[in-house]
Amino acid sequence: MMLRPSIELLRKIPILNSLNNDELQRVIDMPGNLVMPYASHEIVFAENETADCMYILLEGAVDVRIASPGGREVTIATLKTGDFFGEQALMPGATGRRNATVRALTTCKIYRVSAQTVTEGMAKSTDVALSGRPGQASDTDRVRMLLRSVRLFRSLSARDMERVGEWTKLTSYNEGDIIVRQHELGDSLYVVLEGAVEVFVMDDDGKLVVLGRLSPGHYFGEQALLAGGSGRRNANVRADAPTTLVQVAKRYMQAILNRDNKLSLALNVIGDAQRQKTIDAIGREGTW
Repeated sequence: MMLRPSIELLRKIPILNSLNNDELQRVIDMPGNLVMPYASHEIVFAENETADCMYILLEGAVDVRIASPGGREVTIATLKTGDFFGEQALMPGATGRRNATVRALTTCKIYRVSAQTVTEGMAKSTDVALSGRPGQASDTDRVRMLLRSVRLFRSLSARDMERVGEWTKLTSYNEGDIIVRQHELGDSLYVVLEGAVEVFVMDDDGKLVVLGRLSPGHYFGEQALLAGGSGRRNANVRADAPTTLVQVAKRYMQAILNRDNKLSLALNVIGDAQRQKTIDAIGREGTW
């Protein structure tokens, strides 16, 4: 018998869990949503590839890798049966490109879910979150849906997610507002919920140099919270449009890092890449 995902499995995927049983069955039956076999060590997708789907692991295990500035690939996560991946590149405002490489560790069966299905699932989730509820309740649901899609928060328990309103805060900014300033002490991580932000530094001539633009689903400010660092911001961040951010306090971020050893390693690699990008841009070190 051909392996297929169940309605119960799809309901555990945050992007799809607002669909009813008939809608989930249609997802399973859609011709473009297929179960794909992968051999051990076969690449599922590579960093910087254009994304056209997300994946759900039905059998086997895969590892998630990112490239360090020296070119070496570092494993940042190992995913097993029931885990999902590849959805971040499909989020509204994302670049549409993969931000990591995923490789089969064993022979695998992986369910490929089309970008169209993901988009429809996200639209339904947003409708449910905003339908006929007080503002605070819908805000909490939107934050929960966002954080479930960010790999940084995958180690959190269902109880953590139920209490998300206790350890996050929404902050809003107008276009051009400065959110963090270079050299100030960092006390929070930020995740973009709506809008976009621009990361920049000043070169030795006082010229503004843009290092990156971050859209919904992307986060910043984590480097100043890592153990062993200076604790200070190494770049400025300003709103590039009317923007809403999810703010996570330092003490909670450190609790997340304590639960996930590979996450600290991954964030250090990301920091190395950011430092190199700053050196390439202005000739001196910095991370953001």
